[in-house]
Amino acid sequence: MSLATTVAVIPNIAIWGNKKNNKVELSRVRKTILNHCNSLLDKSGPYGSYRGGTGMRPSLYASCDVAIMRTIMGENLMVTLSDLQRQQWIDFINSFAINRGSNYGSYCDTYGHSFHHANGMVIGALGVLGGKQKYPVKLYDEFDQIEEVIPWLESLDWAKQWDASHLFWGGMHCYSMSSRCSDAWKDEVFAWLDENIDEKSGWWKKGVTHADRHQPLGGSVHILPIYQHLRRRFPYPEKVIDSVLDLQLPNGRWYERESIHVMAYLELDALYALMYMSGLAPDYRTDDIRQAVNRYADLVTYYWNNHSREMLSLHPHHILAGVGTFGLLNQLNPDRFTDDVQWTDIFSDVRFYQTSEVEVTV
Repeated sequence: MSLATTVAVIPNIAIWGNKKNNKVELSRVRKTILNHCNSLLDKSGPYGSYRGGTGMRPSLYASCDVAIMRTIMGENLMVTLSDLQRQQWIDFINSFAINRGSNYGSYCDTYGHSFHHANGMVIGALGVLGGKQKYPVKLYDEFDQIEEVIPWLESLDWAKQWDASHLFWGGMHCYSMSSRCSDAWKDEVFAWLDENIDEKSGWWKKGVTHADRHQPLGGSVHILPIYQHLRRRFPYPEKVIDSVLDLQLPNGRWYERESIHVMAYLELDALYALMYMSGLAPDYRTDDIRQAVNRYADLVTYYWNNHSREMLSLHPHHILAGVGTFGLLNQLNPDRFTDDVQWTDIFSDVRFYQTSEVEVTV
């Protein structure tokens, strides 16, 4: 797809963005999204059994997506739900757990994603619901020994790492937050990651040609949170900032595709990378970062004001991308994206990575 084709479907944000009324009241956004989520709840089923859309069946991903969205938007499900509601939601999620074979402990109904990705989604949802997984997770067995770390990391498709990094996110990252994980194992992982960052770009993996422009950003953000959550030093924050800014398109997006839906996961990825890296290098290119965020914020504001109905017609997993994006914009520019509660996001919020609290050990 050409850049010209992509830009052609985007309104003239450079003009629209100059309007005075460009603030987004996230309290109203929150109410609209919560009402929509409520419309997806299977009223004849257990609490927490959310549908993938109007007329669709309840599913694992929709259930996890809504738990995570509600938490991002400031709700504490441990407080707002009754014990019965939480238990029904937990039990519904665990009804998708696999109890036999090589995938024992993983979850089915993965919305086209890997078992590793589904594992990450389940850990995120169960953590904020106060639940536990139904069985021990067998998928960690492929890399939970120190001698397995490097072969497993080397086996990932780093040229197409956007998808491949889901295995790291829902696998190694989640395992790193487990009570079973040793400091020596963590040291081995970080040593390999540090050694294999491209010093010029801040991306993984050094010496690998990426399949397309989206791969290094989409892949890296599934790895960066392990540095943030385990408080390890990331060595090249300035390079990541440079790379993310260079990747932004003239229309304000990072994802080069023809669609009215401008709040995709790659945009969320870019905002998270800018937020996290600017926290590590607070005096680096601050004006450029602010301009990049505001350019994209103009696009988001127009999109929500004109296409929120189309956004809410998507599967909850895609709505989650929008909610996480709003959360990052709230953190990056709270004067423009306003609410009386603090929004978070899917990567920086450690409540979505409580493996030690939700895991079942033998």
